[in-house]
This record gives sequence, C-alpha cells and structure tokens, in this order.
Amino acid sequence: MKKLIISIIFIVTLASAAYALNKSYLGWVVGQAKTSEKVVALTFDDGPNKTYTPQVLEVLKKYNVKATFFICGAYAQYYPELVKQASADGHEIANHSFSHPNLFKNKAKRGAVLVNEVKQMNQLIEKLTMIKPAYFRAPYNYMGPETVKAINNIGLIYVSWTFSVKDWEKPAPAVMVDSFNKRLIPGSIVLLHDGGGNRANTVAALPGMIEAARKKGYRFVTLGELLK
Repeated sequence: MKKLIISIIFIVTLASAAYALNKSYLGWVVGQAKTSEKVVALTFDDGPNKTYTPQVLEVLKKYNVKATFFICGAYAQYYPELVKQASADGHEIANHSFSHPNLFKNKAKRGAVLVNEVKQMNQLIEKLTMIKPAYFRAPYNYMGPETVKAINNIGLIYVSWTFSVKDWEKPAPAVMVDSFNKRLIPGSIVLLHDGGGNRANTVAALPGMIEAARKKGYRFVTLGELLK
C-alpha cells in the first residue's frame, strides 16, 4: 500500500507543477510559494540568446521588474556579457544545466553525469556573476527522484513552475496575456523563455502580463525573494 501511495504521488507531481513540496520522497522540489501575498516570480529558461535576452531585459527594466533566468552553459559561454548584464540589473541567475539534455530520453545523464554538468554550470555562473546559484531547473521539467536527490545533495533546490503560457508553441501575445491573467495566483512561479527558439511573441506579451498582474495588485520578485 505504501509503495502504491508513493507511486501515485510521483505520477501526480509529474502531471502538474502547481505545488510546493518540502523534503519528501522526491527531495527538495518547489513549484509554488505557499503565501497569500500577491507576489509572482517570472522565470526565463534556455538563454542567454543574443536577440531575445536583451529585449526581455529592456522590458523588465522599463517596468522595474526583477526576474530569474535559468541559463544554459552552452549559450552563456558565448554570450557572457548578457549574463553579467542580467545579474547587474538585479535579476537572479539560476542553473538550467550546461547542455540542456532531455533526461526523459537520456537515462545516462540522470545521475553523476548530470551532477558534473550542473557543477560545471555553477562554476560558470559564479565566475560571471560572483554569486553562487541556489536553484536548478531540469530541462523538460524532468523530476525523477534519483535526479532530484542528486541535485539536492550538491546544495541546489530543484525548481519547477506553477504554470506556463506555453510560449514554446508561439501563441499570439494576446493569448499568452490572457492565459497568464486567468491562471495567476499568489506565490506563482511562471515559466517563460528568452532562448531556445523564436521568442518574439514572448517579448511582445511581456508588457501585457506585467500590466495585468499589477492591475490585480501583484508585485514581481525574484525566485529567491519569493521563497523567503
């Protein structure tokens, strides 16, 4: 019976990221802050990108919004100045692996290989920002317990998200704003992208999302601030 309950918990966790877990079967995994305060954290994956990251940073600066960027080493090594700029602007830099492996398909990278890659990514982030990263988000939101625990063991909290606007599907900006507005709740961690493809619609939707949240009385914070 105990094994059945654990299996059900694991399946439900993979099916939806709208949760906030403490130490458990999975380890430290966070997908939403437990709070009634109207705060929200915007998180951007797959950058830095030479075209879209500067545009995202410009919008965030205009609206005085701080966000968290889950960066990949494969791109950061080519665009280090963008990482430095994001950090200097007050944004939080987090670990999204070096090579962005698909852990659902690549079992070999779920353990020690991934840990070494994540450590390498941590070193790069520290070198560029002088700040030790605290958070890791797995590519494709893989949350196998062995991988979560391995990442936790090197001192990182595994981060998912409360909801996304599925910007990888390139919906119209108005569609993304509407989705964001309908799903926003206190303590939300929102998944967006500044890299990994054409993010023009994401950039175009960003002002509308910020304005919609502020009309409801929400305040934007970094992931670190949210989880405090």
